[in-house]
Amino acid sequence: MATYEPKSSDSINFIKRYRERAHYDHETVNKILDAGLIAHVGFKAPKKKNRAESDAEDSDDQYPNVIPMTFSRIDQTLYLHGYISARILKALSGPIKGSASEEQAPKATVTVSIIDGLIVTLSAMNNSSNYRSVCCFGKARLVEDFDEKKRALAQLVNKQFMGGNKWDDSRAVYDSELKRTRVVAIDIETASAKIKSAGPVDDKEDIEDDEVVNKYWAGVVPIKTVYGKPEACSYNRVEVPDYVSNLENKFI
Repeated sequence: MATYEPKSSDSINFIKRYRERAHYDHETVNKILDAGLIAHVGFKAPKKKNRAESDAEDSDDQYPNVIPMTFSRIDQTLYLHGYISARILKALSGPIKGSASEEQAPKATVTVSIIDGLIVTLSAMNNSSNYRSVCCFGKARLVEDFDEKKRALAQLVNKQFMGGNKWDDSRAVYDSELKRTRVVAIDIETASAKIKSAGPVDDKEDIEDDEVVNKYWAGVVPIKTVYGKPEACSYNRVEVPDYVSNLENKFI
């Protein structure tokens, strides 16, 4: 089984707390990535040139940058897209091809989290959540190959429809649309998944205290992201396609 198993406790993907919840195999990581609709992408914005040192201290460049984005996965590569001048995509595009070594490629961290339930306990300090989460680390690159770019964009579109082929069920994409859209790939070098699926855990003294147990509710409140009934817009003239109608009541 392919795995991102960390080589040591110093590895960036090593989960230190609640290690029993850690998963490093590709299958588990990929399942969570495929289920998640939004990724949070961490990147380092390049410092602006010709900026006075005093101004740089207050610059946005000094803050960590994390942006929520739609994304897709093909094998062990993640794809992001947006307008050609978007700051995050420019920062992650890296040096011009052939102008620098691979070591100079920008690094990115991509996280995806899905909350599956609230764990309600007798004590406010013991409340928790059930969840599935992934942290991915890798070098980013601008997608310059035309065929790879189109495959990535098709996957980005279809992912939102749980694999329904919306890319082909649309008018043909204009060249001008492709030219003003930038696609960045992040080749996953390492990753980790963390999953919790459990019930309440309270202190023994609280569980054995009738006054506490008879006063406060404890249990689990499931949380699901559910697709609703499709609603046609004012200019729609066709029946709802199957890949859209089939989404109703499906959940992540």
